[in-house]
Amino acid sequence: MKTKAIKMATFMGLVLALVFACSPKEDSNDMASIEASETVAKQQAVVFIAGYDKGSQTYYKDAKKHFEAQNYTIVDDAFSLQEIIAWLNKNHNNQDYNEIHIVNKGNSKKGLSLETTIHGAPLSQESLVNCLKESTLPKLENVLAENSKLVFHTSELGKNKALLQILKQTFTANYQPKVFATPHATVFNGQFQKHFLAKAFYGYYPTAQSPGNVDLSKQFMRTYPYEDIHWLDAIRTKEEKEPGKPFAYKFNIPIRWEVQFSDDEDVPSLADANEIMDWIDDNEVYSQKIKDTGIPLEKFRWKAVKVGQKVIFKGKTTAVCVMKPMMQHNNPLSYVRTEFDNQRYYTQL
Repeated sequence: MKTKAIKMATFMGLVLALVFACSPKEDSNDMASIEASETVAKQQAVVFIAGYDKGSQTYYKDAKKHFEAQNYTIVDDAFSLQEIIAWLNKNHNNQDYNEIHIVNKGNSKKGLSLETTIHGAPLSQESLVNCLKESTLPKLENVLAENSKLVFHTSELGKNKALLQILKQTFTANYQPKVFATPHATVFNGQFQKHFLAKAFYGYYPTAQSPGNVDLSKQFMRTYPYEDIHWLDAIRTKEEKEPGKPFAYKFNIPIRWEVQFSDDEDVPSLADANEIMDWIDDNEVYSQKIKDTGIPLEKFRWKAVKVGQKVIFKGKTTAVCVMKPMMQHNNPLSYVRTEFDNQRYYTQL
C-alpha cells in the first residue's frame, strides 16, 4: 500500500508539474494572440480619391476601383486638405489610422490639384506654408498609429521633398507618419497591369498649332538625347500595345492672369503673341511664373485682352506626355513592384 501511495503521489506530481510548466506559456501565447488581434482591430486604412474625372478621363475612377478591390475604406467626396483632416478627426472612432492614402493629380513643380482649404488655392509648398502660418487648416487630432504611413499617389511628387516634408509636418499628431510618394508617373487600370509606374517625358507646342508628329519626335530627341526610345512610334501610340512599350497622350495646360495697372498710360498695347512674350520677358514676376512651370514661353499660345486699366493674359500649351512603363531589369516582361515601401521606386521621408 505504501509503495502504491508513493507511485500515485509521484504520478500526480508529474501531472501538476506539467500543468504548471505548460499553462503559463499557453496562456501567454493566447494573450499575445488576442492583443495582436485587438491591435489590428484598432487600426484602419483609408483612401481619399481627392479629385474627379473630366470629360473622357478615368484616372480617379480607375484608382477607386483598384483600391476597392483591396478592401480599403474609400472616401470620394473630400477635395481639399481641410476636408481630409476633418474627416480623419470625425471618423476616428478609437481606431488609429495606420495607412492614409491620397490619390490626386499633380506634379513635382506645381504640387497637387488638391485644394488647401475648401475653394482655396491648389496645394503647393507656398500655399501650404501660408495655411500653416495663418492657421486656416484644422489640426489633426491624436488619431495616428505608431507606425502610420501617409501615401500620396500623385505622379512625380516624390521629386519634391520640400513639399513632402511640409505635408509630413501637417499630418503630425500623436505620432509623426512616414510619408511616401513616387518620383515617377503612376498609372491605374493598365491593359497588362492594373497599377504600374512609368517614366514620363514631355514635349510641348502652342495649342492648336501642332508642328506634326515628326517635328515633335525631333523635339523629344533634343530634350532626351540619351533615352533609348523610338519617339515617333511612341507619339503615335495611344495605349500600351505590349508590356513595357512606350505610349503617349496629350493634355492642355492653361494660364490666365489679370494684371491691374494704376494709370491708363501704363497699360501696354500688345498687338500680337510676340509683343505679349516680350512683355512677359521684361516683367520679372510673370517671367518667373513661366520659369516655374518648366515650359518654354514660346510653347504657349498667347492672347491679351484690355479691359479698362486691366489686361487679361491667356496662354495655353498642349503637352505631349510619352510614358515608358518601368520593367524589372532581370525580367523585361515583368513590371516593377508598386509597393510604396519599395525604396528603389518611392521616396520615403
